[in-house]
Amino acid sequence: MDTCDISKENMSHLYVWVLAPSLQTEDPNIDYYYDFSQSIAEYSKIFSALNIQWRWQPVTLADYATVIAQIIAEKETSNHIPVVLNLCDGDEINGTPGISVVKMLDASGLIYTGADEYFYTITTSKIPMKKAFDTASVSTAEWVAIHAASDAKQEVFDKLGSPLIVKPSISGGSMGVGIRNVVDKLTDLQTQVAAMFAGYRGWDLAADGLIAETFIEGPEYTTMIVGSWTEPQNCKVYKGVERVFHASLPEREKFLSFDRLWEIYEEETPMPADENFYEYREADAQLQEQLKELSLSAFLAVRGTGYTRVDIRQDRYTGKLYVLEVNAQCGLSEDENFTSIGAILRVNKQSFANLIMEIISEAIHRHTKQLTQKASASSSVR
Repeated sequence: MDTCDISKENMSHLYVWVLAPSLQTEDPNIDYYYDFSQSIAEYSKIFSALNIQWRWQPVTLADYATVIAQIIAEKETSNHIPVVLNLCDGDEINGTPGISVVKMLDASGLIYTGADEYFYTITTSKIPMKKAFDTASVSTAEWVAIHAASDAKQEVFDKLGSPLIVKPSISGGSMGVGIRNVVDKLTDLQTQVAAMFAGYRGWDLAADGLIAETFIEGPEYTTMIVGSWTEPQNCKVYKGVERVFHASLPEREKFLSFDRLWEIYEEETPMPADENFYEYREADAQLQEQLKELSLSAFLAVRGTGYTRVDIRQDRYTGKLYVLEVNAQCGLSEDENFTSIGAILRVNKQSFANLIMEIISEAIHRHTKQLTQKASASSSVR
């Protein structure tokens, strides 16, 4: 079957390879982050309902090339069309596969979901991402790059004000982010920066330096987009949700810290009466259009492809919205305890199966468009 003929009605002709990053350590805190048992159960349910054959395939930096070569080889002998649902989101600095998988998938000619090389690269580090926001005049918090511990100077406060928050430029799942990252005096900034350059349990938190940002006090929102920057008119921007942090928390602790997000509690405390760290609710109706416009502007600024989650804060004093980041290869789940995507699906009254179908359809459309463009370029040369 030609990929151009694929539609929702004949997705049974597909064979989906779910590539998941694999990393084994002797640290239970990090191993917990890479436990995909819940995801496997979700995808089993989805693909069974869609009547699509599939395979969960863990990949490492050592074997991803072999796995992709196997997919290519099976493509030649199978009646099914392989589609790679790429979940690899690593920075490769600490051993988890990411951009190398994307590059090889791009060169392979296979249909694959999610970020292409450019989108993946520019959003892996917050520094080039923030530069792209600034270039495109996308509203984002004022920031300063910190490439060495000696960069933690008074000039940072002079530009950003107080309080400010320090984050690893490259980090996933809030790793390296905690309540000590919010500082309002130079000595605390210097102490925190030094600690981050030292790393976390052998995990490099400063591979591309750190960034300091003006800390925005106020509500936090998250949105999701499926589509491509090349066709902004066809991008689907889901209604946003507000992440409502526990009322007992002071304003400067109302953000996703690693300890509380993953319930590790090495340096931070759980919520009273074992209540939830945060809950999700649909963002106010009068904000939805602003959230949609800002999210799409940020997505276009970094040439987004596939799908993304956009995190936004609102200054509680001025009401202005600021993009925190665009997350390529964001976690996908219908469970709100694992990712905000579950809450977004709930308020948009959409199933996880429909989302995965949209993501796969986008990948097929992008692949078909690329084939058409290559064929057109080839014929024009003749």
